[in-house]
Amino acid sequence: MNLNLHQIIKEWTDNQSFDDKIITLFNKVRDIPYGDIGSRNPLDVIKNNKGTCSGKHELLKAIYKELGFEVKDFIIIHKFNDLPVRFPENIRAILDKNQIVDPHNFFKIKRNDNWFVVDVTWDSNLEKLGFPVNKNWDGVSDMNISVALGGEIYETVKPLELKRDLIAKLPTEVQKDRTLFLKELTKWLDFERTKAEV
Repeated sequence: MNLNLHQIIKEWTDNQSFDDKIITLFNKVRDIPYGDIGSRNPLDVIKNNKGTCSGKHELLKAIYKELGFEVKDFIIIHKFNDLPVRFPENIRAILDKNQIVDPHNFFKIKRNDNWFVVDVTWDSNLEKLGFPVNKNWDGVSDMNISVALGGEIYETVKPLELKRDLIAKLPTEVQKDRTLFLKELTKWLDFERTKAEV
């Protein structure tokens, strides 16, 4: 099965103006539930209706390229510890044990000779849990980067390779805690969705 971008765009935005398509496509990918599926492949994100920042950004980036946009990829180093979220005790224990360092993907698209930030990480339902969700985007301005700022920012033409390399350079214990954190975060968010249709 291939990722049919033309079909996805048609299904999600049929008969919309170009300006409205840009916003609708962002909203559709943003609201794919956040969660670790063990893959950053856009096709897997569509099939599972779930993905992390890497997979969701790869999907939206491919869609925007299909529409003719120029795209630049970026990674910012952040700590999950700095998210303004009320985590449950088991996840808070992981964060209290270690700084969970993570390379976070986002990208910029060029429109009307201006480059602006696109970050599709957290689905809108997660706002109830304190996640910084990008909402009410107008399609022509920067949106917020969805993690706490302050870490180093890299521009890259190979974001998935750079992300793998940056993760591999983390201390082994931090890598293990990061993997555990993402697993437990995904389980918690899945539970919250079924419990309260978050």
